[in-house]
Amino acid sequence: MVEITRIVAADAVRKVERTHDAGTLVDVGGGHGELLAAFLRRWPAAHGVALDLAHAQSGALAHFAALGLSERAGFIVGDFFADVPAADVLLMKAILHDWDDAHCAPILRNCRRALPAGGRLLVIDRVLPARLRDEPHHRSLARSDLTMLVGVGGRERTEAQFRKLFKGSGF
Repeated sequence: MVEITRIVAADAVRKVERTHDAGTLVDVGGGHGELLAAFLRRWPAAHGVALDLAHAQSGALAHFAALGLSERAGFIVGDFFADVPAADVLLMKAILHDWDDAHCAPILRNCRRALPAGGRLLVIDRVLPARLRDEPHHRSLARSDLTMLVGVGGRERTEAQFRKLFKGSGF
C-alpha cells in the first residue's frame, strides 16, 4: 500500500487546493503516512497525524523522520471504527473499498463528527462507472471489485453509491 500511495499521492496533492483553514490533517487509516507526508510537504504550515493500528506506528514515525517532518507529523494508535481525531482536513485513501456499506457508515460518521464547520474529507478511491464496458480500464475495475468482495467483503462503488453512502453518514 505504501508504494501504491506513493504513486498517487503527488497527483492527489496537486489536485487539492490548500485552504486557509487546513492547519491540521488526519490521515485516516494512514499506514506509514505516505499520503500525509505528501500533503505536509506541499502545505508547509500544516501539521498532521496518521491514524492507524499499532503495527504501522514505527514505520510512519521513521518515514516522517526521514523526510524531516517529525516536528509536524505524528501518529495516533487508533481504530477508525471507534473514533477519528478532530482536524480541518481528513484524508482517506483506499479505505472505504475495503468495507461493505454497513461497515463504512460508522467510519464516515466518525469522520463527520471529527470535522469542524468548513472542514473537508478527501477520499481517494476507485469509482466504478454506472455501466461497465469491455475495455482494459473497466476490466481492471471489475477485477478489483471482485477482489474486494472475495478478499475482505468490500466493494468498489459508483459515484451514485458513494453519494448515497456519504449522505447517509451526515455529509
